[in-house]
Amino acid sequence: MSDELLARRLIKVCAWTGAAFCVLFMIGSVPLARVFAPPYSAMHSAGQLQAFYVHHLTGIRLGCFAMISASALFLPFGLSIAAVVRKEDVAGRLLTWIQIASVAVATVIILLIPVFWAVASYRAGHTSPQITQSWNDAGWFCVLFTVPPFSVWCIAIALAILRDTSPLARVPRWVGYLNLWAAAIYVPSMLMIFFHHGAFSQNGLIAFWVPVGFFFVWIATMTTVVIRAANHTETIPPAHLDAPVPPPRAPAIAPPR
Repeated sequence: MSDELLARRLIKVCAWTGAAFCVLFMIGSVPLARVFAPPYSAMHSAGQLQAFYVHHLTGIRLGCFAMISASALFLPFGLSIAAVVRKEDVAGRLLTWIQIASVAVATVIILLIPVFWAVASYRAGHTSPQITQSWNDAGWFCVLFTVPPFSVWCIAIALAILRDTSPLARVPRWVGYLNLWAAAIYVPSMLMIFFHHGAFSQNGLIAFWVPVGFFFVWIATMTTVVIRAANHTETIPPAHLDAPVPPPRAPAIAPPR
């Protein structure tokens, strides 16, 4: 198997981990832990939240197990995006590094979501309701308040795509604009820190439903885009094709005899 063919297959496998992440995370958060459908309300009292954890303890723990397993799939998905939009010039390498760093931070954030909810469930019913509520709140802050690394990541992807003006560009320009929209749509989630109810609360339309729904749509879209780009003949260009061409050397002049 040639190196190019192997690279294409690895990119496709990593791209599919995005879809696998969505499926596994949604199984953990919806039918098992029951945290996303419907999402918890910040208006619930500590006692109400404690009772929910106690009555659904096994489901919450299994859901957290599924979600934290899903988090491991997010990193290869993000790296597959960087692989198909990368360029080997200085600006292109910098944007690639930003993407890699951002997806690494984003993966840690996604990993912490089920960790906090798992800690809340660990002693639910044996500790004060306020402690359970605090750990539950910490999980929700990871879901909605940790927007900046995701927005920076999407902006870096958009710039990497939009600066490629070649007619043989591996990724369509509309994908760049989609990522700019994603970076902006995620921002209102951070307003949940100011509200306990309404559209900007942790279960509100603008803070939760729109950005979280768009996030999963974005993953599905980027998975499709990366897989298609991996089939493109210019997906894995040799490094020297993108590298700057050095100036020609002046011919050597023989010294006079």
